[in-house]
Amino acid sequence: MAADATHLSAATTTLARFSVRAGDGMWRAIERALDNGFGLVFVVADDGLLLGQASLADLRAALRVGRHLDEPRAGDFAKRWIDADDAVLAPVCDDHGRLIDVAVRSERAFTAVAEPDLTHREFRLLMDAFLSTWISSQGELLRAFEARFAARMGHSEGVATSNGTVSLHLAMMALGIGPGDEVIVPDFTFAASANTVIHCGATPVLVDVDPETWCLSPETFEAAITSRTRAVMPVHVFGRVAPMREIAEIAKRRGVFVIEDCAEAHGAAYGGKPVGAWSDVASFSFFANKIITTGEGGMCVTSDPALAGRMRMLRDHGMAPQRRYWHEEAGFNYRMTNLQAAIGLAQLERMNDFLANRAALDSMYRASFQDVPGVRFPAPMAAPAEPVVWFVCASVPADRRDALIAACKADNIDLRPFFNSLSAMPAYRKWARPCPVSRAIAASGINFPTSHKIDQALIGRMAGIFRNVLS
Repeated sequence: MAADATHLSAATTTLARFSVRAGDGMWRAIERALDNGFGLVFVVADDGLLLGQASLADLRAALRVGRHLDEPRAGDFAKRWIDADDAVLAPVCDDHGRLIDVAVRSERAFTAVAEPDLTHREFRLLMDAFLSTWISSQGELLRAFEARFAARMGHSEGVATSNGTVSLHLAMMALGIGPGDEVIVPDFTFAASANTVIHCGATPVLVDVDPETWCLSPETFEAAITSRTRAVMPVHVFGRVAPMREIAEIAKRRGVFVIEDCAEAHGAAYGGKPVGAWSDVASFSFFANKIITTGEGGMCVTSDPALAGRMRMLRDHGMAPQRRYWHEEAGFNYRMTNLQAAIGLAQLERMNDFLANRAALDSMYRASFQDVPGVRFPAPMAAPAEPVVWFVCASVPADRRDALIAACKADNIDLRPFFNSLSAMPAYRKWARPCPVSRAIAASGINFPTSHKIDQALIGRMAGIFRNVLS
């Protein structure tokens, strides 16, 4: 009886996610299809009789031609459900045709390695920004996003930018880093970390990473400092955490700026402080695959009002804030729009749920792959590090990684290799150093699909594929 009650409760929850009544408004159907993440709802009569399905594609088409002005109901968009080969959702009906459950057939869907989680909350705030007519780089939602995100990351000032890469560039330019200066960068990171140093005219000093944390270590940082070192850029790669207290202490003693690259670690912490809070300035990315997203976008956070003011001035073409069209310096157009910030505000409100879901996925993957030969997950990080999960990731035999990616692709599952060691690539040959740990991690690492759509059934399928390839 208890098992039956549990199944009934689960089915009721599923119906609430995937169905609307025929008399419900068009907007309810849109928001329900957004919230369930599959872009589809089943339309039922008041007695539960299945009438058909309504897709976001059809609802969007109706919006474009103004159908919403006639106050249509969800039933007006109901189309007969057809069990096509690629139909991911399937209605489960009783003998009288009443919808009693919805089956999610993940094996029929293309599973992306990452996918943004966008719901009615983002939709409503985006509409609010649109209707305000403040759609460019001014607006109350932009100011609120800057302030609330900075506070969450332990700083008083937020400077939103058009993407995470330019936020790194903006930070360094505001600090006066340029030709003749050196910036210490871990060799295992995405290319933007080094690219922005080069774009400043400075020299990236590439150093190897710690084999356990995958991040910059205090020892390698201090050993790389020279008389030309102006800054260090710790990168919290894949949500893992660099030892920031120790790095910050060395930097302060040696007179070196700390610029944290937190693009992959929103919500992580070290020693009880959020990542980003240990630095002179920290950079975050809000690209579509990040923990929270604005589509594109980034932000610099700092507790130095003068530095924040300088970044805002440089972000806005170098224009003096109190004198319109008077340019103090040749600046940049690195601004975020109020529309993007509206999405970011909603995402920030939901960030704790995102982090909890990613942590749960990491546990599910580890449990399902524990007996798969050759798959090694990164070691848990002990206090004072408090990592988060950006992508669930693991190391596999380097000579089998391509075969694993190909086998999963054949089953409609997208995996990604780690980014390459910077020193291994032609663009950075001029600054390359021996970085054996970085190269080994890069050669064997693999990212698993990590999004709100991943379930135990999909993870089990992947584990089976890995066993077959690696056996």
